[in-house]
Amino acid sequence: MQTYHLSEHLSMIDVQPPISGWDEFVGVYVLGREQMALIDAGPYCSAGNLINGLDELGIERENVSYIFLTHIHIDHAGAAGELLQHLPNARVVVHPRGASHLANPDKLWEGSLKTLGDLAKKQGRPQNVAPERIIAAEEGTIFPLGDEFELEVIHTPGHAAHHMSFFDRRSGKLFAGEAGGAYTAKVDLLRPATPPPLLLEHYLESIDKLLRRDATGIYYAHYGPDEDARTKLQRHKEQAKLWREVISEALEHGAEYEDIFSKLMAEDASLNGLKELPKDQYQREHYFIINAIGGFVGYIEKQKT
Repeated sequence: MQTYHLSEHLSMIDVQPPISGWDEFVGVYVLGREQMALIDAGPYCSAGNLINGLDELGIERENVSYIFLTHIHIDHAGAAGELLQHLPNARVVVHPRGASHLANPDKLWEGSLKTLGDLAKKQGRPQNVAPERIIAAEEGTIFPLGDEFELEVIHTPGHAAHHMSFFDRRSGKLFAGEAGGAYTAKVDLLRPATPPPLLLEHYLESIDKLLRRDATGIYYAHYGPDEDARTKLQRHKEQAKLWREVISEALEHGAEYEDIFSKLMAEDASLNGLKELPKDQYQREHYFIINAIGGFVGYIEKQKT
């Protein structure tokens, strides 16, 4: 676990799940002063690390009012139920399509096991969240956090149908989740976050919706902040279009996923930093890039029918 002070009343906890290559990958943001909130919860396996991070930051657990979930995938929401046992006044804010899966995560867990296999087991099964501690947030809902933050809910489907981002109307900070892809700043690696099933039109529309906010900075779930939100979002939008072109052409020639990966590495400059990562982080990113390719492949093949 590592904590970072980002700005006044804003910190990030790298919860460092005990999974190979998952350091510098899962960031939970801590907002506010007297009334506080978390953005995302991380997987169940790192709930203890997150609690230790709050203690290291000197956060009074009773002061945490909300856990804002960008979506219910288990690397973002898996720890929510466990965290509520330590944060007595907190409620979980989630997309309406995700609320029932927090209250009863059986289907979410079954789907995670089917999709991720051993990787799901390493993250751990989410615990149930009491329905009275769930807030299903509609588009445009505003959550004030004292005098410091005023978070606006933005529904941003694409990465998942139940994805939300959060825009601070006071500072202009944008907590994008995975709506703007995944970014590794130390090697300037930007990649799509497009697992199957992908609706590319929704993914691109969500990026446009975020661009219209003209944010002062973007805060990625995977991983960390960047000051130039507009440039990163526009770059990612063009990247998604490039992937559609490259993958469509590759499929016409019968390319397999690893062939497509090689073609993307050759044509997408935003992936150049991949080669500079340590081996375990390279393997992590390779896994998720293959997963993202799968989203595009499913989308392209569906367009043919």
